[in-house]
Amino acid sequence: MDYFLDKSDELHAEILRLLDGVPAYPGVRHEVALVACGMALEHALSLRLLVRAQCYTSALSMVRLQYEALTRSVWLLYGATDMQVETLASPLTLDAEHAAKKMPMFAAMLEQIGKTAPEQASRMLLSFKQTNYHAMNSFVHSGIHPLRRHAEGYPVQLIQDVLRNSNGLNVMTLQMGLILSGNPRFNGAIRAVQEGYQQILPGLAPSN
Repeated sequence: MDYFLDKSDELHAEILRLLDGVPAYPGVRHEVALVACGMALEHALSLRLLVRAQCYTSALSMVRLQYEALTRSVWLLYGATDMQVETLASPLTLDAEHAAKKMPMFAAMLEQIGKTAPEQASRMLLSFKQTNYHAMNSFVHSGIHPLRRHAEGYPVQLIQDVLRNSNGLNVMTLQMGLILSGNPRFNGAIRAVQEGYQQILPGLAPSN
């Protein structure tokens, strides 16, 4: 487990290295979407810290937060209206908070992504949801999954599978970050990361 966590930390550091100082281009839509990417990466780091502390129930709850932050980023880039982007980019005031409550729910965001985002992005997000969403919801809402696991224990293989999924989401987040940069010099970076860390990743669709 320590090796798996160390290698996951190494992957995270490589992602941060690639994204370090990368500006969002060309405007506020890209900037807000990149903030959401940063949130997703923070959730992934929190998950691993909780695993190291053996707080597995809390750790597994972080997967949904990581997934939804990444989905929010994709939606902001491809599905949100200009007004929705401006609302989420505005200072945190009571008026902005009330306006933000009118944002589409998660299912509606995912539906919009399916209509407007590149096919690969929507396919990967939908595939992740179909495979993991019931368990993610169960952990967030203290359902049967966390109740039984907390009582009976967490198999090592389960924790490793969760880390794989989190690492996979991190690679997808890296891909979003590089898209948001608009810089062609990053072509091939995703494939190189996938090949370098394939032992701690799930089966992801190849990327250029």
